[in-house]
Amino acid sequence: MRSVAQRQHIASGQDSDVFIRSDGLLVKRTRTGRDLRREAEMMVYLSGHGIPVPRVHEATADELVMQYVPGPRMSEEIGRRPWLAGQLGRDLAELHHCLDVIPAPGFLSGEGDLLHLDLHPGNVVLGPEGPVVLDWACATKGDRRLDVALSWVSLAVARLAPVKKLTRWRFLKAFMANVDPKAREAIPEAARIRLERHDRDPVERAALQKLMDPDRH
Repeated sequence: MRSVAQRQHIASGQDSDVFIRSDGLLVKRTRTGRDLRREAEMMVYLSGHGIPVPRVHEATADELVMQYVPGPRMSEEIGRRPWLAGQLGRDLAELHHCLDVIPAPGFLSGEGDLLHLDLHPGNVVLGPEGPVVLDWACATKGDRRLDVALSWVSLAVARLAPVKKLTRWRFLKAFMANVDPKAREAIPEAARIRLERHDRDPVERAALQKLMDPDRH
């Protein structure tokens, strides 16, 4: 299935491009050959368990067609309305709590609980009916505390203008106050995963290497 409706490019990620079609649906197309059918299967499974994800319309190995959810990313909202940082941090924690009670599907390999592995504010859309979680490409099984730690690390090491650092602190403080406190123990492993996943600039690489030292926590 290759979408034939007219489409407009709206974003590019590490391994895919995203378009919006003339019929209002969103198309995710891989650039690396990653089979998108597993991500579609994951989203259908999550929707059936009450997790807010875009509704899947159809999928093949190279294209995933899904519902377009209007609204800003949580990361954008933090920047535009910094006085909401604490509430948004609690909202991200609540999304993790929702995942805490969902059994990991059998089609995922490994053992443990369900992990998103990339649940940061840039992958949450604040839609008309509430937050919606995007990008389930990395979903796997493991320790839920690692998933929480990855969310913390992704924002903690982000390069920000000095004026935005207080907003980040408020967000992360509220987030960590509403999740399992033992998630801090997983920060070194979360930093290692983030460091190895993609190329990082020297500043972020140095920050991640510091976090990988357990004596700093």
